[in-house]
Amino acid sequence: MIPSLPPTRILLVDDHQLFSNGLNSLLSVEKDLAVVGQVFDGAHVLNAVHQLAPDLVLLDVNLPNRTGQELVPLLLRDFQNLRVIILTMYAESHLVETFRQLGAHGYLLKNVNHRELLTSLRLVRDGGRYFDPALTDLRRSNLHADDAFIRRFQLTPREMEILQCVCNGLSSQQIAEKLSLSYLTVKSHRRNIHYKLRTDTTVELIQFARENGL
Repeated sequence: MIPSLPPTRILLVDDHQLFSNGLNSLLSVEKDLAVVGQVFDGAHVLNAVHQLAPDLVLLDVNLPNRTGQELVPLLLRDFQNLRVIILTMYAESHLVETFRQLGAHGYLLKNVNHRELLTSLRLVRDGGRYFDPALTDLRRSNLHADDAFIRRFQLTPREMEILQCVCNGLSSQQIAEKLSLSYLTVKSHRRNIHYKLRTDTTVELIQFARENGL
């Protein structure tokens, strides 16, 4: 019998204790996830990571004494195997891009639903990245990049939505669950996207999207 892997160790960092406690309760029923600690002040985060050795940190942006923007580069410098997801109320395009540039492995809003939260945690744990696809709509309002991309390459709105999910690291099954589509429908859309953009692999697809302003 193959032994089961130990649960992913998660540290919650948020200055709102009621929210943190609720999140702790939510995750406590998942057999593959284990909350090993809660921190409410930015000044205590590095020491907590050193003592508790989490695999993943769920980190708020606005913390007393040390902000998320200050902490992410320090965490990734000092704990090279650590994964960091931003979990915040701030749906601001410049913050999403800032944390992407700092090396955070994900960015979620606090109104994320239960299923999406668990999907993002497991995806990041397994080496992926998860930036909520809904947040990419922020760039549309600022730069209209998505609309220009749609017009140029003649994608449908659904194909564009799926392309954004692919660029955020979601598999076809995860996209199907997120968008309430069948797996075969997602695969069909992905084939059409590859045909329209003249790409063969997911890596080529993501690279093409980035190079063309998406």
